[in-house]
Amino acid sequence: MKIAIHIISVFSLLILSCTSPGHEDFVPLFNGNDLTGWNLQKPADSSPLSPGFEVIDGELVTQSSGSGNDIYTEKSYSNFVLQLEFLLSDVGNSGVFIRRDPSKPGTGFEVQLLAPWTPWRDDLHCTGSMYGHVAVSNRPDETTGKWYKMEIKCDRNIVTVSVNDQITTMADIDTVKTMEGMPFTGYIGLQGNHAEKEGQFAKFRNISIRDLDADPEYVIRGFKNNNWELRYISRLAASHLGAIMISPLAEMMSTGNPMEKSEAKQALFDIVAKASDPQTSAGEKRKVSSAIRESIKTVESEITKDYLIWIAGMISR
Repeated sequence: MKIAIHIISVFSLLILSCTSPGHEDFVPLFNGNDLTGWNLQKPADSSPLSPGFEVIDGELVTQSSGSGNDIYTEKSYSNFVLQLEFLLSDVGNSGVFIRRDPSKPGTGFEVQLLAPWTPWRDDLHCTGSMYGHVAVSNRPDETTGKWYKMEIKCDRNIVTVSVNDQITTMADIDTVKTMEGMPFTGYIGLQGNHAEKEGQFAKFRNISIRDLDADPEYVIRGFKNNNWELRYISRLAASHLGAIMISPLAEMMSTGNPMEKSEAKQALFDIVAKASDPQTSAGEKRKVSSAIRESIKTVESEITKDYLIWIAGMISR
């Protein structure tokens, strides 16, 4: 057991050193002043007196008992690195919802945050576990009343959870039977404290996110995935990024395998269709047009070049 834990610890350090982006890539999700950027989702069975979440001294605090109120980001995410700090009271019981649709109970999954008080607390339902789906492989410290750092990375079908820079859970969700069919896109949520004792709480601070789908290189790699849903998410991300994706997509259309060429062709069309929308700014139209012209000069494939010339005409019409 000690050897296994040591191996996991070393492995976690390697993973974190290789994959953790610089701090400057992260965007705050909580401003420390109010709930801007978050929506309240009140369960049907929640108490009308339940306070849900409130900001106290720059910290996001949930002090509800029983079934509480949950909050969700206004924006949905697919692939990302989420960082936060949390603190639990003696009977604190909360969680972080990932890729969930609040209007559809059961979608997405929860990363558990649970004080070590309950007899039902096992490796499948403790802090750091993917609640009810994937047990922790490296149990974190669960001492209450102190702050912990948590990182949750969703890299397409691979999910990694770490506490204080040590991986607790890593899973390929494609191999988890109970997660079959779960969406790869959804909202991030914080679960209202629902301890079975009043006066308990969970606190959060320093909540920030790095949206991996804002990285052109990451998005391009998604076009090579065998899962059609993940390729579709990459196409949506490419369309959102716009002009910066023209060159790598044109290159993929010229040199990729048949699947990659087809996806790149559709993504290029999507970007140009969006740029040709009357609501798109003139500046963005110029960026897309300029990127297409540059790619026309550099691509070697005549088929790709002809296609670029054709879609360029869509913007000028």
